Amino acid sequence: MDKNNLINFFLDSTKEENEFGIGTEHEKFIFTLNDKKRIPYKGKVSIKTLFTFLLTKGWVPGELSEGNLISLNRDGASVTLEPGGQLELSGKIQKNIHQTCHEMHIHLEELKIYLNQNDLFMIGLGFDPITKIQDIEWIPKERYNIMKSYMPSVGNRGLDMMTRTCTVQANFDYKSETDLIRKFVVANRIQSFVMAMFSNSPFREKINNGYLSNRILTWSDTDQARCGIKEIFTNKNFSIEQYVDFVLDVPSYFLKINNEYIDTTKFTFNQILNSQTNDQFIDNYPLSLNDWINHLSTIFTEVRLKSYIEVRGADAGKWNMICALPAFWTGIFYDEENLNLLWHETENWSYADIMSLYTDISKNGLKAKFQGNGIHQYCQYLVELSSKGLERRAFYNMSEQDEQIHLKALKNIINEGKTPADILLEETNNGNNILEIFNKPYY
Repeated sequence: MDKNNLINFFLDSTKEENEFGIGTEHEKFIFTLNDKKRIPYKGKVSIKTLFTFLLTKGWVPGELSEGNLISLNRDGASVTLEPGGQLELSGKIQKNIHQTCHEMHIHLEELKIYLNQNDLFMIGLGFDPITKIQDIEWIPKERYNIMKSYMPSVGNRGLDMMTRTCTVQANFDYKSETDLIRKFVVANRIQSFVMAMFSNSPFREKINNGYLSNRILTWSDTDQARCGIKEIFTNKNFSIEQYVDFVLDVPSYFLKINNEYIDTTKFTFNQILNSQTNDQFIDNYPLSLNDWINHLSTIFTEVRLKSYIEVRGADAGKWNMICALPAFWTGIFYDEENLNLLWHETENWSYADIMSLYTDISKNGLKAKFQGNGIHQYCQYLVELSSKGLERRAFYNMSEQDEQIHLKALKNIINEGKTPADILLEETNNGNNILEIFNKPYY
């Protein structure tokens, strides 16, 4: 293994345009209805019994940790657990948004059977609105134990990020190095506008604390080395080698050797790669591409690279918002006209302006400002661009509707000028009746 292997990992992951897919991941909290507590991992009504139920629906056992089942697989999709028991569906790679939305619907309907049988409530918000961190049971997973010990040394909100946040993410392919660069850079430049539209976490421990996205606030103080929007990511001269250099300089969480997780948080991946840790066991370990892939999964920037491009900036939300995120990015990434337009249109944006907006959105959402102007109009413009891109793709469902129908929720946000967080504040009388959230199905 050397640096060229790491660069070639991305170059070797290109796909032909007709092979492009869409992957969607979304997380949610599950509460007991009677006492409004997060569902535990073990017990009569728990994650374990939920998994047992899902096994009857065609899911098969996945990963075990300390003898505990912590993931399920079915037909290219997986159900996994975040550190605080947040349930995540990592969907199968699909060709269009109709398919990915249908997959989410099946997942939701399966969960609702178990939830209704056991007086549980599922909610899609970017941040747990009521639970204190000390009341959350951690999922038994070795890599989470390493992160739990490390997080407080690099930020004040890392444990919150692990246990009290939920997001929706979407994954996309690229056909060449140039295509990767354009998609990645454009995504980093406009990501904050998208994050603003998806703001959906105005509560922390039953209080409206003045932020529309407590999830974004949390990520801002988690780990600056591996989070956020880096300046090189917004530069027209960005290269894959620059991304590799960035990732190499990020401390490694762990190496998985003989099915055991070895804590490597004292070392950057570059030190491990070059046998410079002064730890004989680690320096003599022959790194593999799987170790690089594992390390890439611990990079938490708002847009990150694996063998695909992952956009990670959206708060979790209701059903229609889950479908809206991959729909929006599909209309941008998989439409050459839109991608080229935004590449040139955003070329002269300064990093200072991009970061000024990025730091503003957690508090102000659609009322945030970019270059001295409100962002509402530009958000509208971006949604219109995406809509045109989806129209040009011309993927139709059985009702002869194209993928634009999945942007309806975003178009409503733009028309009303209100983020999901704004609407949630209205529904709960500015947070004075926060438990109203639990009085009606949130999905």
